Amino acid sequence: MDSPPAPRGGLRALLGGGFLVGVLMAAALVGADWFNRLRTDAPAERAASSLPVAAAGPLVGDLAPDFELINAGSGKKVRLSDLRGRPVLVNFWATWCAPCRTEMPALEKAAITYRSDGLEILAVNFGESQAAVLAFAAELGLKIPLLLDSDGAVQASYRVPGYPSSYFIDRQGRVAALQLGILTEGALTARLARILQ
Repeated sequence: MDSPPAPRGGLRALLGGGFLVGVLMAAALVGADWFNRLRTDAPAERAASSLPVAAAGPLVGDLAPDFELINAGSGKKVRLSDLRGRPVLVNFWATWCAPCRTEMPALEKAAITYRSDGLEILAVNFGESQAAVLAFAAELGLKIPLLLDSDGAVQASYRVPGYPSSYFIDRQGRVAALQLGILTEGALTARLARILQ
């Protein structure tokens, strides 16, 4: 039996054919799988994935990485693990981020509304000065703890892909939900429900 003839034009013909389409489809599937793992609420679904967990920061079901940062307002240290037993929302933000500015009043309102449920909201700022953070807080009337991640170590441990990013941590210290991008009021309420139970 004869083998099929070799395509003419070498690599150009190969790339011009179905090979490139196949590579692009495979890349899209891998990207979609990673994104679904990031968003899923079921650890069992994530475990079935062939991608390594290190491809992203903490995912739903993972223990949230511990950290200790300085509160820009009080100057006191805040350690995440000291809040074990309470629901915690860790929000990564920046003063120059327009969506962060938009969602901050909703975070402030949630902190007040759910105070009796023990909710703690920690807003982690990366690399900006204490003066810039305090000016931002004063402008928006914020009372939630604004933490200074001066060297970016916390942002690195969470592998924050952009601002804003929010991690909803349950009373056992595990990520129960996350939001990459701005939190609408509905999304905030729905995700808080998962950690306030």
